[in-house]
Parts: sequence; C-alpha cells; structure tokens
Amino acid sequence: MLTQMECAINCMVEVFHRYALTGGHHHSLSKDQFEKLLGKECPEFVKKLKKTVAEFMKELDINQDGFINFEEFLILSLKMMVAHHDDSHKE
Repeated sequence: MLTQMECAINCMVEVFHRYALTGGHHHSLSKDQFEKLLGKECPEFVKKLKKTVAEFMKELDINQDGFINFEEFLILSLKMMVAHHDDSHKE
C-alpha cells in the first residue's frame, strides 16, 4: 500500500504525462499544454503567485528550448508548495 507521499508523487507524474501526451511526447509540455495544465490543475495557486503563463515559461524553461520538461515542472511544483506552506502559517 502506498503512503500519502508516494500517492502524491505518482499523481504529479500522472498529471504531467496527461498533458504532455496530448502532444505525442511524454517528456515535455508546449506552452499551450502548460497553459492548459495550469488552468485546469492549479488555478488557485497560479492566482496566488500572480504570474502569467509567459512569465512562468520564462522563469521555468531553464534550457530555453521553448518547452517545460519534467524537471522544470518540478521547480514550479516546489514553488507552489513553498507558497502554500508559507500561506498555511499566515492563517
């Protein structure tokens, strides 16, 4: 039986693949795929971070290939978790 953390990890991988595979490639997200993922999977966190898709792309696309790979996606995930953690202490 998987732990909560293991389930969360599986979920992150599955969400990434769900959007990446719409373009036929499971290793990266195009700008359009990334925008759909942000809009459907984490709209409230995006609002809190107050950034546009273009700003996220510029910040996260470390190798500057115009796509978000899984490692770059994890950076976004970490930023959202840190922001959520910080917010949890404000309440």
